[in-house]
Amino acid sequence: MNLQLQLLHFVLATAFYDTALAEAFGYVAYNDSSKCVAYKALPACFGPRLPAEGLTGYLVRVIPPNACHAIENPPAPRKASETYIALIQGYDCSYVKKVLHAQQAGYQTAVVYNVASEQVITMTADDKEIQQLIKIPSLFTGQSVSLHLQRASQCEKGAYIRLLPPKHYLGPCQDNAKMLQETSITRDFSNLFYFIIATISIMVGLSWYKRACNPKLHTYKQGDKCEMCGICMAEYQEGDSLKILSCSHAYHRACIDTWFHTQPRKKMCPFCKHVVTTYGRDDLLPEQAGEDVNEEEQDNEDNAVREGHEDEYVEDKKDDASTMEKEWFNALENSII
Repeated sequence: MNLQLQLLHFVLATAFYDTALAEAFGYVAYNDSSKCVAYKALPACFGPRLPAEGLTGYLVRVIPPNACHAIENPPAPRKASETYIALIQGYDCSYVKKVLHAQQAGYQTAVVYNVASEQVITMTADDKEIQQLIKIPSLFTGQSVSLHLQRASQCEKGAYIRLLPPKHYLGPCQDNAKMLQETSITRDFSNLFYFIIATISIMVGLSWYKRACNPKLHTYKQGDKCEMCGICMAEYQEGDSLKILSCSHAYHRACIDTWFHTQPRKKMCPFCKHVVTTYGRDDLLPEQAGEDVNEEEQDNEDNAVREGHEDEYVEDKKDDASTMEKEWFNALENSII
């Protein structure tokens, strides 16, 4: 009972961590051929947060792509409401410097993406002075955003996207990063836990299948469904030892053992020809098993008798030899006389 409660607590804790992690993510959403595609993203530890209702705008790949130096300005907006979002490669220099260059070029927000993988991280500032200058929000996402939107962002305005903020901010960035690390570890333990449960289930299933396929011994009682052995055609008597096969057909134990020994390979039910799996020494005929035991006991007795009377055999041999020797000398004397 305690083990079940511990397993339940573990599953609930894992579900809580997974839910908390999912709500800590923001999203980069894009309408692709009337189908909404969303990618996970994490807000930066510096700069303002995204508006609660999200932010829409045109995603533009910056030049130079890593934004480690001053970048080109976005296209001139035709309307005052038009928003441009910088798409920046996440390597070569600090994240806070990249976002600052995007801000200085006139972008309203920045999306930094991982060049080599889908892993998302929380961007932190290594320069406090630059951190205080950041006035635009920013997110970090995986490489799929860049790969998926690469064609669309080649046009003059770029791809039209929507940035969605997380449902819940987990607090300070240090807690955010710690939460993500703990959740990753918890997920690994969760996967290991489910693997162990699956392995145990398979082992229990195989054990049950083995027991189900093996013939079962049964002592016949009046009122049982089976009434007559299909091999010897004799009716069952009270106390008869039966074997019930996996196909549910029952026979006298001695009769079905004899039947099985006539089949060198596959053991089949004589009535329905269902293949029966048998294990161990139970398949031996009781008479054969008894004969093996009797032969072994007889050999032991013969050895014991032979060892106990070995001296007598030697003496008898000596007496026989001396008798023959006397008869030979008597015959020799008679011939001389």
